Amino acid sequence: MSDRLLTTFNFEVQISATGQESLKELTGARGAFSEVSGLEINVKSREIREGGFNTGTRQLLDNTTHPAIILRRGMTINTAFWRWIQRCTHGPYPLPYINGRIFIYPPSVQRDDDTAGQWRFENGIVTKVSAANLDAVSVSAVPIEELHIAHEGLTRILG
Repeated sequence: MSDRLLTTFNFEVQISATGQESLKELTGARGAFSEVSGLEINVKSREIREGGFNTGTRQLLDNTTHPAIILRRGMTINTAFWRWIQRCTHGPYPLPYINGRIFIYPPSVQRDDDTAGQWRFENGIVTKVSAANLDAVSVSAVPIEELHIAHEGLTRILG
């Protein structure tokens, strides 16, 4: 990714295609964004009343859900990123479920993979894309206004 992009945007998304041979062309897709939301893991619990345990109810963990990752105000200089978006919205089956990483860069720190915080999502697919408004008077420098990625798992990479 160009250093110029990362001086403007603090979040970088990298796509890695695994599994399907037809997705190998999407490996290395990268984009930079100024806002990321949806980095959540929700675990539902279920209350169980246990006989003999009179101080309350037991909490059992149920299934885990992951809301969509929403990337806002970004851009990419990489055509593989747009190919992935087009395969998700217009492409044939099998759909391009891919894995990706979100790198978090503090504004004033040297930008390298060793100092970046990271999140990894699994089996992601684009569910919504919104381009920036085009205006002949003032050209927008943000071609991707909003990108939603539905996924099946989210992991914070520690260390």
